[in-house]
Amino acid sequence: MIAADLQTVAYASILALVAGTPLIFAACSCTPFQKRVVRFLPLATVPALLAPFTVPVDMVVEVPWFFMGGRMGLDQTGRIFLSLSALIWFLASFSSRRILKNDTGQRQFHVFFLTAMTGNFGLILASGMLGYYLFFALMSFAAYGLVVHKATDNALQAGRIYLTLVMIGEVALFTALILLVHNTGGLAIEDIAGISYQPLTLILLFIGFGVKIGALPLHGWMTSAYQETPIPAAAVLAGAMVNAGILGWLRFLPLGQTSCPTAAVLFIAVGAVAALYGVIIGLKCRQAGAVLGASSISQMGLITVIFGLGLFDHKAGFHAAPVLMVYVVHHSLAKSSLFFGYDLVERQGKILSHLQIAAILLPALGLAGLPFTSGAIAKTAFKDLTATLGNPWYGLGTFFLPLTATTTTMLMLHFIRILKYGTGTGNPAGKRESGTIFTVSVIATGAILWLWPASRDSAILSLAGMTLLQSLWPVTAGFLLYLVWSPIFSAKKGLPDDHKKQTLFDLILETVARILKGIEWPQSRQDVLFTHLYRIVPQLRRSEKIMGRWKVIGISYLALCLCLLFLLL
Repeated sequence: MIAADLQTVAYASILALVAGTPLIFAACSCTPFQKRVVRFLPLATVPALLAPFTVPVDMVVEVPWFFMGGRMGLDQTGRIFLSLSALIWFLASFSSRRILKNDTGQRQFHVFFLTAMTGNFGLILASGMLGYYLFFALMSFAAYGLVVHKATDNALQAGRIYLTLVMIGEVALFTALILLVHNTGGLAIEDIAGISYQPLTLILLFIGFGVKIGALPLHGWMTSAYQETPIPAAAVLAGAMVNAGILGWLRFLPLGQTSCPTAAVLFIAVGAVAALYGVIIGLKCRQAGAVLGASSISQMGLITVIFGLGLFDHKAGFHAAPVLMVYVVHHSLAKSSLFFGYDLVERQGKILSHLQIAAILLPALGLAGLPFTSGAIAKTAFKDLTATLGNPWYGLGTFFLPLTATTTTMLMLHFIRILKYGTGTGNPAGKRESGTIFTVSVIATGAILWLWPASRDSAILSLAGMTLLQSLWPVTAGFLLYLVWSPIFSAKKGLPDDHKKQTLFDLILETVARILKGIEWPQSRQDVLFTHLYRIVPQLRRSEKIMGRWKVIGISYLALCLCLLFLLL
């Protein structure tokens, strides 16, 4: 009995250290020992790296004194998320030690960095609703300090957008938790299994966690925040913290235990639009971080579609859950690897070598599903899921997924072009260390899904002859389309700044003009057409600026929520 009690205490201590260690490091960063904290920063992730291999599956520990009775544990889902997040935070910790060496705000950065790490690890372990909310909020608000770290006008603007949407998400999530506690009568997340969800609760959960993953129409913070956040922090923002929204949906709308066809259609529709919309806005971005932010909107859209497929019934959820996990692991590793590659280019401040371009192409085209990459495994699992569910969702795997792969290829080639012709900061501090981090991240991206038992079947299936062909042609088509698109829509000299004040209608008019110039039309007809277009564009431009005001956005979003609520009733 004593041995069992000691074992329980040991497991509880390990779990407590997972979130407690970075919090202790954050406190020490505010003392004269701050330089030593920076030196040993990667050690803050060690308990999180070890916990998945030492704590038994489904181990739950009660902590009565913590936040109205806390519970923490590590189930199989949490084990995957913690291993993934810990690896990315570990690499980012090494990267951040040198990049801010001469930065006057180094202390503040590492306090926010470590606090966000605490929240990220804590929410993965939380087994109680209030504990999850506490750590989720801690991570979200600490990330604001990372977004505004540069203190430039663009960074502050990105921070304002991020903070506004985070506030909306936190209010929605807290309200949803109150409704869930009222329905279940308890504070444990496991009490949610099998309950009947009210339409309002579903909408609030979608908003609360949708902000974190950049789900439409809650995506407005992502491109600007990814660009303005220091690159090591942006890597964890895109590779680890974004997954908190996915984990939130899995915790509070557990696949295999939740059946809600109406919500499923909503998730699929919003996710499908986001998958294409993210690429469209990304192709107009001219800064590498913004392009990766747009890519995350697109990839999170695909993950939202997979989650939606799992909400139709219990059987669909049983099939969708492992596919979702494979896709989350693939995206997190690939996206963080691209940020580490971006970091290397910024530090060396010169055009990429052919070897570096090849290394960055591996995770980049992996997002498009290039054969023999992790993306091929993830997309094969997606196709297998749609084939299992049958009509009408079979078309998502045979038509929609290749379409997104084609457009993603174009977006990633656009990203490579920006890196190739960018100049970077030329800050040599930590250049060799950055190269090592990028190499490790590329190896992890290329190897983990091939070695992971949960993705073995999809990995084997992705090597079949027909599957290889189905994975190769969208990437080839995207490459050819980019060769056509690039000289038409890209600037001939240099790359304009993303913050140039252009409305959507200006871009549309510019696009129409470029297309018509390539068509042999009589000059008189072109003059008449452009005369009419230029007459209406000022009116359209004013209307778009009005729609961009926060009050109008808020009222429009509230009206949308009421419409969705009416449809769900």
